[in-house]
Amino acid sequence: QELYLMYSFKKGFYKYQMKQLAWTFITVFMIVFQMRFAIDNIKAGMFWFLLPCSLVICNDCMAYFSGKAFGKKLINYPFMKLSPNKTWEGFIGAYIFTCIFAFVYPLILVKFRWILCSLADLDNDPSGATCEIDKVFLPEEYDIPPFFTGILGIGSVRMLPVQMHSVLLGMFASLVAPFGGFFASAIKRAYDIKDFDALIPGHGGIMDRMDCQFIMAMATGVHYTTFIRPKVTCQCR
Repeated sequence: QELYLMYSFKKGFYKYQMKQLAWTFITVFMIVFQMRFAIDNIKAGMFWFLLPCSLVICNDCMAYFSGKAFGKKLINYPFMKLSPNKTWEGFIGAYIFTCIFAFVYPLILVKFRWILCSLADLDNDPSGATCEIDKVFLPEEYDIPPFFTGILGIGSVRMLPVQMHSVLLGMFASLVAPFGGFFASAIKRAYDIKDFDALIPGHGGIMDRMDCQFIMAMATGVHYTTFIRPKVTCQCR
């Protein structure tokens, strides 16, 4: 492939061909590679698809509203020169609201059993009535550290383990995922365009809605595979 690539270069078109090659690599990495994780998340259960999507949407909306309400009123230092309209107040406000949403949202999703079932289980029973629910969705009792016990007046709290996982993903959606949008902004600045498309009026096209979703899907897939997916014990002899 490399040999064919080198021989395909033509004099006078080097710059154009390298630009097209760069766009190809970016497309493969940003869409094809990361979309693989989105598909795996759906196979694991619709919960792991809806949760990251909702976290990004919440963060996006809260960043907008927090920026509009408090932008440049508390912190005068610019957030990012690449995106002059982005503010520290919007970034911090989005982080706080997204973490709160991430803690509460799983309590709503777990009410629908079929959302918790894997795709393989739904193939056998579309209602999800017979699928085995992962223990991460079942409530457990957690002891509160002594320091906070004196403040709160309680020694333990009952919650879903998945709520803690959701908060971690919410932190990622607030601190890291937005930089997918900043990267998209850099591309628009480089090519002197305001929006990628006009398919969704006022939102800059599908790409402006998906730039953070791709990296969030990848993060969720890695988190699920590392910390949640049932480990298969090797029966090697």
